[in-house]
Amino acid sequence: MSLNLLEHVAFAYQPVWGASRQLIGVRLRVRALAPDSVDAAHLLELLANAWSGQAPFLLVSFVEQSLLRQALVVTPHDHLWLEIPDFGDTPPPGLPEALARAQRMGHRLVQDAPLARARPTPATGPGAHRHLLHLWPEQVTQALQAAEQHGRSPLLTGQLYRDLNQRRLAVHALDERQAWGVLGWPEDDVLREHQRHGVPVDKLTLVRVQQALMREASMEVIERLIHQDAVLTFRMLRLVNSPVFGASREVSTVRQALMLLGQRRLRDWLLELMPGASADRELLPVRLAMVLRGSLMEHLMNAGVQHDLATEIYVTGLFSRLDRLTHEPLATTLRRVPLSEPMTDALLRQTGPYFPYFDLARRLEHDDEVQRLPAVCEAYGFPLEQLNRALLRTLAQWRNSL
Repeated sequence: MSLNLLEHVAFAYQPVWGASRQLIGVRLRVRALAPDSVDAAHLLELLANAWSGQAPFLLVSFVEQSLLRQALVVTPHDHLWLEIPDFGDTPPPGLPEALARAQRMGHRLVQDAPLARARPTPATGPGAHRHLLHLWPEQVTQALQAAEQHGRSPLLTGQLYRDLNQRRLAVHALDERQAWGVLGWPEDDVLREHQRHGVPVDKLTLVRVQQALMREASMEVIERLIHQDAVLTFRMLRLVNSPVFGASREVSTVRQALMLLGQRRLRDWLLELMPGASADRELLPVRLAMVLRGSLMEHLMNAGVQHDLATEIYVTGLFSRLDRLTHEPLATTLRRVPLSEPMTDALLRQTGPYFPYFDLARRLEHDDEVQRLPAVCEAYGFPLEQLNRALLRTLAQWRNSL
């Protein structure tokens, strides 16, 4: 067994969104390149050491059943949950007993199952047991009817739900059935109502920037707050590069824009944006997923003290899904702001020095890529260990700020 476990596993992740529409947890899919080279106890210890109480909880989902069985007998770790696959009505021999022992030890377990087969599990020890549920079509219909008519809902309270592809269904789960969280946000349905005019600036971000200006926060803080909203970032760059503004040269960063605008002009502009801003919190997971991708790309590059380079790679990730918000081709949207050649190469031509970071970051968001990631890393000459460390650092350091 290698001492460096992160050379021998591939990860994929999926955000868990809570009632606040903030990131409350992360499902981490773990595949061993060679099961004999990975020890679950050491891997869980590594994950636990990287985590903290301020980070989202971590739901560890092993591809290999052998690693799951190893994990069930080790000492439980705070902030870590273990996912139990859906084995149907006939679980593998010995698994129910192993799960009961794990719960007595204090493990936090999440059982993947269809809602129709979910059964309340009596407490058998200090551990916790919840479900990761998905709905069959008839249950979707029943839940939507219950949401509209205030009738009896089939959804269980306090559980995780996945693949809720309708906005009303996700709202019903989180707000009316007190779901623990939702995996996979219904982006298409949420964004559909903004097809005509695009997604507005986020009102809460505007308020937080204004508050920071009132307390005379540093430029770094203001810049970071603006970068929490891709639409606000884009609108600011478009403003300072418009003929009306009359800048003598292209302005390609928010920091440059802040220096040109000055505090008074910035405050006036933010006030002008306020009437058209959106307080729709169902858009928050969409916005934060873009921030998460940008942060991951920034950690992948690990630019160190090179602030401009770190900002550029972050904004590349932030803008990579901007077409989802503007409802027009990304090339059309990006023509309105001056971006560096590496940024446009990565986003529009899938080439250049930034593209490997972009490609790896988006692949990490999909379970089905966990099989291909090692080969993709090798093709880019990017160490798999470095990719895994960047992902863990991004997630462990995440703090909800909106």
